[in-house]
Order: sequence, then C-alpha cells, then structure tokens
Amino acid sequence: MDAAGEEGDVITTYEQVQHFFNSMEGPSAQERIDGIVPYLVSLLPAPYVPAPEVDSDSDDGRFSLTSSDSDASDAVAVQEDAFTAAPGDGEDHISRLPDTLLADIIHRLPIKDAGRTAALSTRWHRMWSGTPLLVDDAHLGAGETSNIPVVRALSRCIAAHPGPVRGVRVTRVSFYSHEYALRRLVADLADKDVQDLILFNRPWPLDMPLPDDILRCASLVRLYLGVWKFPETTAAHPPAFPDLRELGLFHSIVRNQELEALLAHCPKLEVLSLVMSYHEPSRLRLSSGSLKIAVDWMSSFDEVVVEDAPSLERLLFQGMFKRRPVKIVRAPRLEVLGVLDLDLHTLEIGGAVINAGMNVSARSMVPSLKILAVKVNFACNREAKLLPTLLKCFPHLKTLHIMPVPSISPDSIHDLRFWEHRAACECLESHLETVIVHGSLAEGHGAGFIRYIMREGKALKTLSFVCSDEKAKGFRGSAVGGSGELAVSMVAPRWSFEAALDSSLDDPFCAVWAQA
Repeated sequence: MDAAGEEGDVITTYEQVQHFFNSMEGPSAQERIDGIVPYLVSLLPAPYVPAPEVDSDSDDGRFSLTSSDSDASDAVAVQEDAFTAAPGDGEDHISRLPDTLLADIIHRLPIKDAGRTAALSTRWHRMWSGTPLLVDDAHLGAGETSNIPVVRALSRCIAAHPGPVRGVRVTRVSFYSHEYALRRLVADLADKDVQDLILFNRPWPLDMPLPDDILRCASLVRLYLGVWKFPETTAAHPPAFPDLRELGLFHSIVRNQELEALLAHCPKLEVLSLVMSYHEPSRLRLSSGSLKIAVDWMSSFDEVVVEDAPSLERLLFQGMFKRRPVKIVRAPRLEVLGVLDLDLHTLEIGGAVINAGMNVSARSMVPSLKILAVKVNFACNREAKLLPTLLKCFPHLKTLHIMPVPSISPDSIHDLRFWEHRAACECLESHLETVIVHGSLAEGHGAGFIRYIMREGKALKTLSFVCSDEKAKGFRGSAVGGSGELAVSMVAPRWSFEAALDSSLDDPFCAVWAQA
C-alpha cells in the first residue's frame, strides 16, 4: 500500500484518498485500489468450503437457488435418473443415512450444490432448510460481467433460507448501483442470526456506506469488514454485538467515536485487527476487559493507546511510514509486543516517554512482557542507544527479536566503546534466554550490541538468525557468552498477518525449523 500522505496530511474520507492517489505519479487511484483489495482479501481467514472448479459447459449459470415448483420437479426427475443410472445395485443408500449425517454432508457442500439437494425429495428439502446456511460468493461466480446475478443470487439465497445463517463470505462483488440488494442482504443476515460474516465491497467507486442493519447483527461471533464507510452510531441505536469475539476492519473509514462505541459494545471481543486504515479512525484506543490480541497492520493512526486492557496479551504492529506514539497505560497481562520501530514509534509507559539513558522507574516497566520485537537502525545513534533502556522496561523478557534496518551511512557516533561500558539489567541477569536476529548485522553498533548481550546475558541460552533458505535449517553451532556455552542456530521466518492473529503460536515472529 502507498503511504497515506506526507507528514501533516490528514485523510479522513475516501474522496481524499482518491485525490491523494490521483496526485501521485504512476497508476491512477482506481488502479491502486484495484491492486490493494486483492492483497486485503489474501489476509482474510480461509473460505468455509473451497471454491469448486467451474466447468464452462456446466449449467451453473442457469441454476436458481429459489426454483419454482415445476423447476424443482424437473430437477427431481433429473436427479432420480442420475441415481438409477449409477453403477451398483441401484439403491439410494445416501438417503438412508441419519438426518445428522445428511446435515453434515450438506453443510460441507458449496452453496450451489447444497441448494440443489433441496430438489431431490421432500426430506432433502427439509434437510437443506434445517441446516445452518453457509454462503460464499466464490461458489456463485464472479467477475465484472456477473456482478448483477451474483448480487441477486446472494440476496435470494439468504432470503430463501429460513435460517439460521452460520457464515457468509462476500469478497468478489461490487455493490455499487446495487444498494437495495445490499440493504436487503444485511437486513436478512441480522434477522437470521448470522454468526460469521466476511463482507467486502469491491470498489470502484469508493465511499460505499455500510447499511445500518449491520449494527443489529447480534449473533455475530466473527466479523470482517472491508472497504466500507462505517455507519454512525447513536445512543438510541448503539451496536449490539454481545457475542462477538473477532473483529477485523480493513481499509474502512470509521470515525473515532464509532470505533470506540463499537468496542464498548463487544463485551466478549478477544481479537481486534485494523488493516490499512487511513486517518479515520485517527487513534487506536484500547479499553476492553476481554481483548487479548490487538493488531495494527499498515494503518495511519496518530497514536495507539492501551488505556485499560486487563486481558491484553499481544499488541502487534506492521508499520507504515507514519510517526506516532505507542502508549501503554494499563496492560498487566501483556506478553508480546512488536514490531516496535524505533524510528517511527515513541514508546510511553505509565505516562513516561522512554528515552535513551533515562532512569526507568517501576511505573515505566511492563513486568509481564515475555517477547519483544524491535526494528532498529544501528547506524542511528539515537536508536542504537535506546536499546539498553528498553531492556530495563521489560525486566522479565525471555525472547528478543532484533530486526536491523539496512543503512548505507556509517555509524553516527565514533565511540563504539558505548557497549563496553553498559551494565546489565534485570532481564539480562535473570530472564533473557533467546536473541533472534532478522537480517545481517554490520560491524559497529549492531555487532557491539550482540557482544553486549552475549557478555551480560547471564540467562542467555540461544542466539538464532532468521533464514528462509531450508538448506540452512540443519545448521547448529555454539559460542561462549556470559552464561557459558550458547547454542547458535537458524530459524524460519514466520511474521505475517495470519501469524499475528494466531494465539496458538508461542512466537508470531519466527518458527523453529522442523527436524527431518
């Protein structure tokens, strides 16, 4: 994604996004957005059911999810012929299966095939109607020429099924000029207790408003929205998401008050991600008793504030090019933080800005933190000297990821004895076990820092280097440090949006190579 603007620019509407992209050299705004949306979709959770291979000679385009009685009769005849023509004893063994197994079969079928089962018999129709609905627009066809029938098919499919709706995934459709179908679709989803919703708009143009009925989808457990203008919330019509546990807002315009009202009405929310947001919202303010993972992925916030998050375990960033403070007020269970960019992020803990060489008080410490990932330009004196102070802020740190920023300029200070005179801190004395380097370290501050860690790290056990070449996965070595003999090894890269959301991973930033 392109940067949202130069320092000082404020982008709060899609019109400004369009104007900014058109002011740049190269592709037009539409071409840039058309390139961004597929990337956004690639970050989404996997489809419920894999998209079927489409045969150009098939009758998929003529199939109706709301067939008339005569159509259904014809379809039954066709299906009966297919069964009697099948090799074997000619018996319909599938229909003899118990209802629970038939429902499971229907549940695993692409939406068109699931809908067709209703034409087999009264029993199959009852089974389809009684099975929670899964809808994916990948099964309905896509592309510019098929937008109208796909939009209609989506709306008809939801309307025809009595509910409940287990999951809906829409990522290939442009709703422009189909606002009525969009409003009907979202209203039906709210009425039929949709639990899992991924709803993306395929621009062009931008600035498509999301229908207000999204705010009353009270049965949602997971919600991902992409490329929408979020509806305004009011005291009379607040959002109602009592069971929502996972929320992703992608490339959407959401005002600060809307985002904060949304989070305030999600009492069970555990995972929050904001991807490629512009200046609306202008801040990410976390005040939630249930939130465990918060991810800011390539957004343009003015600041990130962890105000009161007693359950927050992971605060993760994939930065752009915008400077902003990261403020941690209260997060007593925070265990994973990163990637903290020492050029772009100013860290503030307990009201104190963390600066190189400062005395770190208990109020400016996060004793719960176990894993820290830091991006640092060792050629920059300010960034290099900040590292020892950072370590004092996290006294129980166990794993440190160092992500060096390549620089063609030499070190900005000449006295590299800085590292020789650094004293140990609590994490080096007792807790830091693993240091992982993502990239190369040139002689100078980078190598000086590693020597400092190895010398003062009394609990250090492993020094690893990230390498994507599987040929290096068997490399094992050793070195001598302040704790004795250290293991030196190679590890695999892992850092991605998917890894950031995956709470089952002990470390989202790298993975140990699997042993052959």
